[in-house]
Order: sequence, then structure tokens, then C-alpha cells
Amino acid sequence: MATSADVSIKRSALRYSLIAIASVFVFEFIAGIVTNSLAVLTDSTHALLDAVVTGILIIAVGLAAKPRDTEHTYGHGKIETIGGFIGGAALFVVAVFFIYEAASRLAFGGSAALSVVPGTIGFAAVTYTLAVDVFRIAVLGRAMRKINAATLKADLYHAIADFASTSVALVGLWLVTTGFYQGDAIAAILLGAFLAYLSSRFAYQNAFELTDTIPPRLVSQVRQAAANTEGVLDCRDVKMRRVGREIFAEVTISLKANISFEKAHEISAQVEKNIASSLVATGDVVESITVHFEPIYSPDLPLESIIERAAARVAGVKGVHNIIVSRVGGTNRLEVSLHIQVNRSATLSEAHGIANSVEDSIKNQVKDAADVTVHLEPLMPEVAGVQPLADTGIHDSIRQIVLASGEIKKVGRIATFRTDNDTLKIDVDIGFSSERPATIEEVHELVTEIENQIRAKYPGSIVTIHAEPG
Repeated sequence: MATSADVSIKRSALRYSLIAIASVFVFEFIAGIVTNSLAVLTDSTHALLDAVVTGILIIAVGLAAKPRDTEHTYGHGKIETIGGFIGGAALFVVAVFFIYEAASRLAFGGSAALSVVPGTIGFAAVTYTLAVDVFRIAVLGRAMRKINAATLKADLYHAIADFASTSVALVGLWLVTTGFYQGDAIAAILLGAFLAYLSSRFAYQNAFELTDTIPPRLVSQVRQAAANTEGVLDCRDVKMRRVGREIFAEVTISLKANISFEKAHEISAQVEKNIASSLVATGDVVESITVHFEPIYSPDLPLESIIERAAARVAGVKGVHNIIVSRVGGTNRLEVSLHIQVNRSATLSEAHGIANSVEDSIKNQVKDAADVTVHLEPLMPEVAGVQPLADTGIHDSIRQIVLASGEIKKVGRIATFRTDNDTLKIDVDIGFSSERPATIEEVHELVTEIENQIRAKYPGSIVTIHAEPG
């Protein structure tokens, strides 16, 4: 967004220009009437149009300086571009008018030219106009050396065109005094053609900026700056737009999937710095650079890690575990199974949709995965505000359930709590017989079975069993 100092420079230069060109209109219009000079009258009309356009540019600068709001998230800089387009289009109209008037004089205006009486006031008006044009060019040129703004450029082009057209008017008046009446019209046609080219090109540039056109070299420059940053594997997408002098850039980069989030953030910050540095030479202000990063799974990353990351990135997945990858026969076909946790409050339909998304995500990352089986588990809720519950009846029934398995040597601590939302929380310590050491798989299966029996006895309860060798 433009600074207050930039806005002040633009407004000050344009106001000086407006006052100067308005005085030119008054002086030249009176002189044109007195001398009956069409050249001077035409130049005064040009000055009036310039005054109107400069007024529009001042309004555009004020509107463009407004801060961002909910309806203009990129700011109001495009309004200044609109002002530049209007200035260029208006100058093109004036150029065409010059050509038309000059051609008419060549074809039909011989007697009209003879009635021109230059006089002292005519030359004085044209000389004053030239001095004012020089003043405007100096003021606007000095402002443009500080800030390169479309509105200032538009008014500077108008000032240069005014100087050239007034010079033509001066030559025309002088040629009339020598008796060569066609010289004014010929010079006006040449000037009009030049102004038409200059103004049409300027209007064209501003019109394309309004459609968010950006030079391909700038896009390539940003892409190269991002891709050359250490740690970046690829720069997949670049979006850019210019709002006034401000440039907004959005890039998507690819990073190794096994790096930490902190490292990814560090690389993204360096990408922003490199892009900003690459755009400094353009003279534009880099207002905002947004970097998105996507993981790329390298071949040396374990399949289980790839699968876990692919599943975890799906919305609604709260946890991933028990990943098993099996290769079918001597083929490349893989069978994948895994457990995911979802919110306990999710409906079966919602959980099924999450499972389908997990399957698709895994198959996109692991091309040889032919079948993916997803086991859904409810995520245990966060427990807050628990209060101890001393209930010997509950403790005795839990002890009976645990010992009924026959594999448990002892039952240690049994702790029961009641949560703020009236949920029963049960923690149990158990010891296995050391006569026949059980594998961790056997322990897990037995503990799961006991937990399920306790939950059946006390529906909705949260059961945690800690197993240890007896």
C-alpha cells in the first residue's frame, strides 16, 4: 500500500499542475477569441481537457490511498490505474481531434486561415503556455523521480503533449505572419500521429493492468527465485498481480515430506526474502508474498511413514496407528491396513466418508497400493475436572472381571473417578504370570477383551488398563 508520503508527493504535484493548466485555459481562450486563431483556441480546449483529466487523477490518487477494507482486500490501488487509463484515453481523443482539424484545414480551411490575426496577445498567450508547460514538466518529473505512479505519468505525458502542441500553435502563428498557411496544419498532423501512438500505448498498458496482466518475465523471475532457494524441490505454481505500484505474489513450493514443520517454515521465509530481492530492481513495492508448501514423498522414505502422513492430512483424522503393509506374492501389489481415530460424536456416515478420503489419499501417494482397509476407532475425549469416586461395589466388580480371565496373576491399583460431564473413568493395574511369559500381542488382545467387558458393565466409561509382568 502507498505510504502517506507518496500520496502527499502525488497530490502536491498534481495540484500544481492543475492550477497551472487552468490558468493556461483562461489566457489562451481569451487570446484565441481576440486573434481569431483556431490553433490557439484548439490549444485552449486541449488545456481545458487536461485540467479536467488532472482533476480526475487527483481524485483517483485520494481514492487509491484508502486503506484495505472487507470489500477491497488488495487495497484501492486499481483506482489509480483507472485514472491513468482515463488520462491516456482522453489524450488519444485529443490527438485524433488535432489530426481531424489539421486535415480539414488542408482540405477546406484556406479562407479561415487568412482571417487569423496573430497580434501581440496571441504570441503572449502561447509564450505563457510554453512557460507553464515547462513548469509542469519540471514539477511532475521531479515527483516521478521519487515515486513511479501511473497518475503522475499520465499527467506528465499530458504536459509534454501540451508543450509540443503549443509549439505547433506558435509555429502556426509565425507561419501565418510569413504567408505560409499550410505549415501549421502539416505540423499538427505529424504531432497528432505521435500523440495518438503515445497515448494509445499508455492507455493499453493501464487497461491490461486492470485485467491483472503481469509481464511473463516477472513471473519467471519469481519462479526462479523460489526454485533456487535451498531446500525447495520445485516451484509448482505462481500467481501475481499488480495494484498500482504494489505487487502481490503467491507461490506454491514442494518440500521433502520428512522435514519438520519448523524447517518448512524456515525455507518458506527464505523463499519470501529471495522473491522480494528479485523484484527490487523493477521499482515496484512488494506488498505481500504468500508461500504455500506441499510435501513430496521421496523414495527413501519408509512406506509406513508415507502412509501415516497421507492419512493424517485428511480432515477428521485424529490419530493413525497399527499400519500394516503386505506385498501380494511376487507382484508389486500392496495390501495396506491401518487404524484411524475419529471423533466419538461422528455419525457412521461421516466416519465412512473420512475412511474413503484416507483410502484415496494413500493411493495417491503409494501408487502400488491396490487395496486399503481402514479400521475406525472413536477418539477418547479429553477428561477434565475428575473427582475421586470411592465405590467398593464398582471396585469389586472390576476385580472379578479381571481375574475371571485366568491369565492375570494379580490385580493392583483400581482407581475410579467421576468427570464433570458425569463420565466414569476407570484405571486398573494388572500383573501377568511370569511362569509363561506372554507376548505383547497376547497381552494387547487380553487387555482389549477385559476393557470391553468393563465397558459393557459400565457403558460410556473410559477404561485404561496398565499391564506389567507379575
